Amino acid sequence: MEEKQVKSWLGENRSRMLDDLCRFVEIPSVSNDRENVRRALDFILELGASMGFHAEALLDGQAGVIEAGGGDEVLGILAHVDVVDAGDRSVWRTEPFQAVVRDGSVYGRGTLDDKGAIIASLYAMKAAAECGGPFRKKVQLILGTQEEVDWTDMRAYVKKYPLPDYGFTPDGEFPICNIEKGGVDVDLMFPLGEEDAACEQTGRGFRLISLEAGTAQNIVPGSCTAVLEEMETKIRREVRTVGKAVHSCQPEKGENAIFLMARELRKRERDGLAPEDSQLLRLLYMVDEKFGDLYGKALGMESGSEYYNGEFVHRNVFSPTIFRTEGGEARVHINVRFPYGTDPREILEGLRRTAESCGGRLENQSVLPAVYVSRERPFLKACAQAYEEVTGTENEFVLAYGGSYAKAMPNVVSWGPIFPGEEDTCHQENEYISIESLMANAQIFALTIEKIACSEESFR
Repeated sequence: MEEKQVKSWLGENRSRMLDDLCRFVEIPSVSNDRENVRRALDFILELGASMGFHAEALLDGQAGVIEAGGGDEVLGILAHVDVVDAGDRSVWRTEPFQAVVRDGSVYGRGTLDDKGAIIASLYAMKAAAECGGPFRKKVQLILGTQEEVDWTDMRAYVKKYPLPDYGFTPDGEFPICNIEKGGVDVDLMFPLGEEDAACEQTGRGFRLISLEAGTAQNIVPGSCTAVLEEMETKIRREVRTVGKAVHSCQPEKGENAIFLMARELRKRERDGLAPEDSQLLRLLYMVDEKFGDLYGKALGMESGSEYYNGEFVHRNVFSPTIFRTEGGEARVHINVRFPYGTDPREILEGLRRTAESCGGRLENQSVLPAVYVSRERPFLKACAQAYEEVTGTENEFVLAYGGSYAKAMPNVVSWGPIFPGEEDTCHQENEYISIESLMANAQIFALTIEKIACSEESFR
């Protein structure tokens, strides 16, 4: 099969691909909306079945699989139908769940993460089946439904079903990301109560009575709202800071509104308008002081070398992504990305010390491992060849900063859909994928499938 054949077939089906992507995006499958997540899963399974593939919902709709071919060797493509919340809708230039084709791109929540990649992968399977020889290996498009939250889907899948021998998840960037940072998520919980109420008794000035920021564990909050109450009159007023929401794997690309709130209230302090001292205010300042540098220096957890066995693995990155007052407590969610070779238990212990120093505790801990797959694996060489044939550029092996289903199974790498130099709008307002990029993804995946699935050679 030649690259020109694949490109021609995909070109003939371009309008169908765009139509299917738009219909897919218009299902608001935010992770905690189980009804719409199931609708999104059913939509893509029905589309796969209409193409002649075996398609089946598994685990009561926690996951699904679309598969073709046979044999005892399996190429897996892992992706997810759930999406993050739309975020600040006032920032969107289009309705987030009404896909809009404009200026050579498709806009809408999930276009880049992960629905565009799913459409590209499914059409790639069809293109390889139509343009290549018979599949001598099984190809499985494995679909999850809780990737953006707690991964109950993949944990259940891994326990019950045979795993592919190797594969990729189009939930990151090109070229091949054979190394992926690990992740820690944890809530720091702090009681408020008596001490905060005591400041009310002074009868003067303002008190900080609530704070709210963040919409998801893996998004740097783009806005933060504090409520101040004048203690003499009981009149309340809001203070709002606006930053830039981005994926928490690279928080330096955004602007955390929690930090901006701490700095705004400090500025008011200099102007004589700050709220009275309280536990809540001190917690806000602590979060800014301990996490504001992003890399753990103030926590005593700054990474040493950024390399492992000569390969770049980056360093520890800490992001407070949620700050809320509820039920007499303050909840501060911390999302951590750590490099391969780091022990996440040390990170949790450091966060425990930080919480306890302010009278708090840790809750809801979860850890996802870092990934390291040897670049010498045969299936990666096939991926590299396909990438080079379509793009005309030499493949490299690079680090993935974000988390993906590559952590869920062995011998899986993060690969696509974002090309070098393209804007990464995952988890941001005005998310989009360019049509050119969508088509190029499909071409690369189709050639990869053909090179592996149509060959009698083993790629284990």
